Amino acid sequence: MDIVLNRKGGVPVHDQLLAQLELKILGGGIAPGERLPSVRALARQLGLHANTVSAAYRELESAGHVELKRGAGVFVRAGVPATLGEARGLDEMIRLALRTAFRKGYTAPEIRAAVERWLKAAPAERVMVVDPRAETIELMAHEVREALGVPASGCTLEELEAEPALLSGALALVVPYHADKVARLVPGAAVQVVHLELSSEDQKLLGALPPGATILLVSRSELVLSFAAALIGGLRGDELLVETRPLSRRAEWQRLVPAADLVVVDVLAAAAVRRTRPKRLHELRLLGDAALARVRRSLSAIVPTVSDGPEPGTGE
Repeated sequence: MDIVLNRKGGVPVHDQLLAQLELKILGGGIAPGERLPSVRALARQLGLHANTVSAAYRELESAGHVELKRGAGVFVRAGVPATLGEARGLDEMIRLALRTAFRKGYTAPEIRAAVERWLKAAPAERVMVVDPRAETIELMAHEVREALGVPASGCTLEELEAEPALLSGALALVVPYHADKVARLVPGAAVQVVHLELSSEDQKLLGALPPGATILLVSRSELVLSFAAALIGGLRGDELLVETRPLSRRAEWQRLVPAADLVVVDVLAAAAVRRTRPKRLHELRLLGDAALARVRRSLSAIVPTVSDGPEPGTGE
């Protein structure tokens, strides 16, 4: 390293060393991420005591120019972080977030209100299923309550638009094609997307049916009927005959039950269909084990309070 020290002048060699190192770092002579010589190597090169070099390095570290990586050496910091992933500590993360918010046109009072809302945040206390169909809401909420033992209810997209505070303190549960709309309606809300899929038990059962077997699907939800029929078709193709009937059309599905090799129902339709004594009954669930595990993990994340006021930045 090219450093020249004047031992005949009135400036201490420690100050000269520190100044020259700073100038090289600030001027780009030592590149971001570059490793500085070891204390012993630089002391030997300049004819200085190791304590003098060590003290200069410590001052560079205190000023934020370098960072000490134990076992690796002293490195020039990689410059000002541009993303949260590059931030070195909480202060830099907050600075980056605030700078982004100001650039997007949010005012100081709006940012302060949002920060205060998040400071009051706590883990979600309940699950709120958001879906256009009341039957799907009821079914998914029932499955969550039964499997996880947490309060679960629901609302339609229209109800959420009219009253965003419905998600205050809640984890929103949605199928993929409604996630973006929920996020737009309630910015900052905790949203968990769940994918509907056949469990390994469902697949094993359906895979064991002989070709030509008849399956009767009965549910309160049209989503369950279309979802199950599509998945069974994808699993077995045209090998199985699949009939779908909503629970409300009782006379129709009751007439088909005796001829069905397997009757598949949702958990809310099971009791009514079981009374007809089908040959074989199987309860199909919208939320499989993997989906429920993701919901359980998401319930530990903090969620902010949500107000019915206008969205920040709208000026309304």
